[in-house]
This record gives sequence, C-alpha cells and structure tokens, in this order.
Amino acid sequence: MNSRIFDFEGILNFRDLGGYPTKTGRTVAWRRLFRSGELRHMTEKDLTKLKEYIKFHMVIDLRSNYEIEELGKGILHNSGIKYHNIALFSDGGEREVNLRMFKGLSNMGELYLIFIQQKQFNRGIIEALEIMAETENHPLIFHCAAGKDRTGILAAIVLSILDIADEYIVNDYCLSSVRMDVLQDRIKSEFLTDEDIKILTDYRWEADAASMKLFLTSIKKEYVSMTGWVQAQGADITLVKRLESALLV
Repeated sequence: MNSRIFDFEGILNFRDLGGYPTKTGRTVAWRRLFRSGELRHMTEKDLTKLKEYIKFHMVIDLRSNYEIEELGKGILHNSGIKYHNIALFSDGGEREVNLRMFKGLSNMGELYLIFIQQKQFNRGIIEALEIMAETENHPLIFHCAAGKDRTGILAAIVLSILDIADEYIVNDYCLSSVRMDVLQDRIKSEFLTDEDIKILTDYRWEADAASMKLFLTSIKKEYVSMTGWVQAQGADITLVKRLESALLV
C-alpha cells in the first residue's frame, strides 16, 4: 500500500497527491506529484531519502524572490536537482496593508478568491501546470512556505482539473492542519515580527474544510468547472489533456 504522508527530519507538510480517484474511474498516479512545505530546512538525510526513494526530478518553488533572498533554499541549492521558481506574488506593496487585509475576511477561502483575481498569481499557476504536464519533470515536488495556501491552491486546481471529487480535494487540503502548529512556530520565529503576529488573525493558520469548499464552489459557480477557469486564464487548449495523460492511470 502506498503511503501519502512522509516524515522527514527537516521538511514539514510533505505528501503524495497520488491515489485519488477520478469520477470516471481513473486514478492519480502515485509517486509523480508531491506537495510540501518549504525545503530549506531539509537535512542531508532528507535529501538522500528524496533522491533514493522518491527519485524526484523537479522542484517548483512558489515563494517570492524576497522570501528566497531572505531565507534561502537550503542544501537544495547545490543538490543538482532541477529547480524552477514561480513567484505567485510580487515583492512590492505595503507590508502592513497586506497583512491587515486578513482582518476584513473570515476564512482563508475568501483570501484565496482574492489571490486568483491577480494576473501574476494566475499566470504562475498556469506556468506550474505546464511544467506538471511534462512527464520528464516527474516525480515533481511543489512547495511554498508552509505548504498550505499557495501550495494548497495549486494542489486543488490540478486535482479539480483531473476530475477529482471536491470531497477528496477538501480532505487533502485539511491534512495540512496536522503539523500547522510546528509550521506556525517556525514561520513566526524566522519571518514575522511581533507586530506582524499581532496583525494576523487566528484563521490565517487554519486549513479548514470551509475555506477550500468556498474556493471550489465559487470557481465552479463562475466558470462551471476548474477547466473553465484555466481556459479563462488563456491556457493552451491542450493543457488539460496533457495533464491527464501525465498524471492519471
């Protein structure tokens, strides 16, 4: 039996997206697509496990240039693994204004719907999907900082495109809550100031079902399906078929 969740010394929130059934009887292949929290804390032992057991070929880093410059890539930088950065957010803007945006919302799903109104974010999602659609890039790992929000949105989009039922997508998203306390402590200690922490609301650290349900239902209400959303972003007409060919068995 394949394991979905992996334990590492320094990597948190790492799991396989394989095994989910489509509505037409196919299955997402195991050991091709993985989601994770940031990899910069991985140890040499973690890297060996990734190379020997998972045999991964590509990493997509969804963090911004600012995050990478401030926090780095860790030992991945000299690992020889193919690396591609797709910054879903620009580094500009007023930090305090961006943080205070959380106060006007009630859950992360509302914030995700704001994210996908941004052209840079959507272009990045399509770019990542194009990389996922190329079989020579598999096994592939994609991550952001906590592996919950940017990573969670991309995971939900690709699974929905592959015709996975919302129930499975929501449940997968909620798995991020298992280690969120550890991730929260790490991010607070390394990246956020005391003032930042005061501004951020409690729901910022949650991976609750209501947030992902809101995101998925809102997309389908406006675009009928996630495929409709992808097409509205100007994606190549063959992208969905290529993703199915690369990721389903």
